[in-house]
Amino acid sequence: MLFKRVQITSYGNELVQRAAVGSGVLDNVTIAVAPDAATTLTVTQMSGGAIVCTPTAGRSYTTPTAALILASAPDMDIGDSFAFTLSVLAAFAITWVAGTNVTLAGRPTVPASSNATIVVTKTSATTVTWTSL
Repeated sequence: MLFKRVQITSYGNELVQRAAVGSGVLDNVTIAVAPDAATTLTVTQMSGGAIVCTPTAGRSYTTPTAALILASAPDMDIGDSFAFTLSVLAAFAITWVAGTNVTLAGRPTVPASSNATIVVTKTSATTVTWTSL
């Protein structure tokens, strides 16, 4: 699951609130492998928290559509976000291509032999911003 609204218990009362520093929320990371080809990333790949790729040439990766991302994260409110990491293990860059209703922000590419943190933010009922840091 990409995003889940956290239930925090305080003195026996369950409170629906955003997790914050000190909430004690932990997450398991699963590493997905992206293909050595131009591809559209999947929500399943993103939900693990880490994606690795070893391209043999420069590649274009298309984001999932906002509809697919939001359908997989029904607890997200406008302004909520989640993050994952893409790690490029070879000497070739990855260039982002926006899926439908996805706005790209930040770096347009993930440089060769480096990584990027991707922050996906819900900006409306039907749109997200994909920020590559």
